[in-house]
Amino acid sequence: MRTLYAFCLLCVFALTSCEEEPMYKTCVVANPTQELEWLRVKVQELEKSQYCQFVQSGHWKGRTVFVLGNCDPLINSISSVYDCDGNLLCYGGDETCPDFSKEVKNLKIVWKNGK
Repeated sequence: MRTLYAFCLLCVFALTSCEEEPMYKTCVVANPTQELEWLRVKVQELEKSQYCQFVQSGHWKGRTVFVLGNCDPLINSISSVYDCDGNLLCYGGDETCPDFSKEVKNLKIVWKNGK
């Protein structure tokens, strides 16, 4: 009887296990603009701009993201959102991720060109 009970309990756990969540790489680096090659290249490109540019890091949908955008108040622009590997996820503020600004957490500036 105990064996049958243990077997039934095991079946219940096996059949009702949680759905597997995707695992995302986290960018745990001290200086992402220098330690992540793709981001270092992007920053070098942004440094050449005549406009104020920025890079922010934050957390969105369980992953670390980087937001690249224009900080000139006279220019209307949409920010690009990248994952840790440099893959473009969406553009913040358009139909690809319209609620990005509400959903992103812990945004902080990691680089700004100061123009």
